[in-house]
Formats: sequence, structure tokens, C-alpha cells
Amino acid sequence: MLRKVLKISGGVILALIMLLILASFFSRIFSGTGGNLKSDETMPGLPGRDAIFSNPSSLNFSESEKMSDSSSIVPFSETEQLQDLTPTDKKIVKNGNLNLKVESADQAAEEIAEIAKNNGGEVFTSNFYQNQNNIKSGTVTVKVPVRNFETAFAEMKKIASLVIRESTSGQDVTEQYVDLQAQLKNRRAEEQSFVRILDQARKIDDVLAITRELARVRGNIEQLEGRIKYLEAQTDMSTIAVNLTEDQNITIVDSWRPWQIIKESFNVLVKGLQGFVNFLIRLLITVIPLFLLWAVILWLIYRIGKKIYLKIKNRK
Repeated sequence: MLRKVLKISGGVILALIMLLILASFFSRIFSGTGGNLKSDETMPGLPGRDAIFSNPSSLNFSESEKMSDSSSIVPFSETEQLQDLTPTDKKIVKNGNLNLKVESADQAAEEIAEIAKNNGGEVFTSNFYQNQNNIKSGTVTVKVPVRNFETAFAEMKKIASLVIRESTSGQDVTEQYVDLQAQLKNRRAEEQSFVRILDQARKIDDVLAITRELARVRGNIEQLEGRIKYLEAQTDMSTIAVNLTEDQNITIVDSWRPWQIIKESFNVLVKGLQGFVNFLIRLLITVIPLFLLWAVILWLIYRIGKKIYLKIKNRK
């Protein structure tokens, strides 16, 4: 009986020891590797999220990995960026304006379109209108390469019978263009650094943080690329706006239209007759009855007053 009790007690003690060992083992697993699922915990040997961005080399990478990443995450200085850029041509935004008198606005617009085409450009906008004197006016805006600006501008002046006004303007945006290129190169280097850090990150929290930074940098890159493309479009093609006004030409057909005058005179006559008939109707229905009523009232007053006057006179 005693031997049986000892065997049972030993089995219970052995089971308790096994449970304690298993509990200790699982507690280490959840406090270490399992902590990656929590946002505020860190893996043993790895820094927190703030340390990653302030000092990326603090990640627990090998010495060779540290050396390969440390050179790529250092931002370019302004001088290094400008030195690495290839020499660029002058970036100048050129615009021209012409105010011309022409014999025919339609023909002049066709000639302007032909000049723009011959110089590697095209018509951008066209707008015309005609006033009461049948004089047509409008504006034609064309875009031509900057290298052909002067040639196209001079040829457009030749189609006018009179050049009323001409003006040209230019804006040098080379410095702005170079600055945008330098910023773009810096952002791309920053993006590559974050990509390398992301590949070596071991925590979900760090992966999410680096992904957000990558999205921010990518947004900056796309914005810079859009501004650079806009500047390139503005500097590659110049704009010439031409205001056209026709010379005044008077013809018999345009200045004298007797049938229209007859119709307008007949319309005035009909309106006059209508007004006269309306006056007679108002006179017969409204004025004459009122006039007769007032005449009767005044006659009665006169008769009564005369009788009273005669009676007073006879008494005296």
C-alpha cells in the first residue's frame, strides 16, 4: 500500500515539474518572438521605431550590412547634388504678344496656323467674334519651339496691314530647374535607403513605419517630377498670342438694306395705329363719360346757386 502511494506521489510531482518547465518555455516564447505583434514591444537586440529613423545603423544587422547601408542613407549636400548634375542648357520661358490689323481675319488665322506648323508648332486656342458693323476680331494663340520663336514672331508680323502693338517677354527658370533636379535626386536616394531598411526589418511595427515613410517620399518624388515636367514643357515650347482686327470695309450689301427698312417702317406704322386706336377706346369708354358726369354736376350747382341768388335779391 505504501509503495503504491509513493508511486502516485512521484507521478504527481513529476507531472508538476513538467508543467513548470513547459510554462517557463512558453512564457519565453511569448515575451520574445511573440512580442512582434505588439506596437510598443521590441525584439531583444533591436532598437525601437524612433531609433531606426534617427540612426538606421542601430538595427541588429551584420557589420557588412551596416557598412553597405551607411553610405546610402547619408543625404547629399547641396554642393554634391549640383556637382553630380549634368550641365543643362538655359531654361527660359518665352512669350510674345501681337496686336494686328488685317484685311481678312479668317485668312490671317489660316496663315498664322501655317506659320506655326512650318516652325514645328501648332495652334493652341482660337476665338473669333463679329460686331454690329460686321467687323470680325479674335485671338489666335500658338505654341512653337523656343529655338523658332523669333522666326515665327517675325513672319506673323508680315501678314498684318498694320502692327498696332508687339511685345515679348522671357523668364529664366534655370536655377529653379536645377534646384528641383537636386531635390529629386536626394529624394530618390532617400527612397532607396528606406527600401534597404525595409528589406532588413524584423518587426511588424518597424515595417509599417518604414512603409509610411516610403509612401511619403514617393509622394514627394512624384510631386517634384510633375514640377520638372511642367517647367520642361514651358521652356521647350514658347507661346505667341495674336490679336486680329479686320480693317473696316463698307459695301452696298452690308450698309444698305432697303427691304429691311421697309419692314421696320411698316412695323412702326402698325404700332402707331394700334396706339391711336387704343387712345380712342380709352377716350370713349373712360374720358367722355367722366366729362359728361362732371358737366352735369357743375350745371346743377350753377342752377341751384342761381335760384338762391335770385331769391335773396327779390327779398331785398
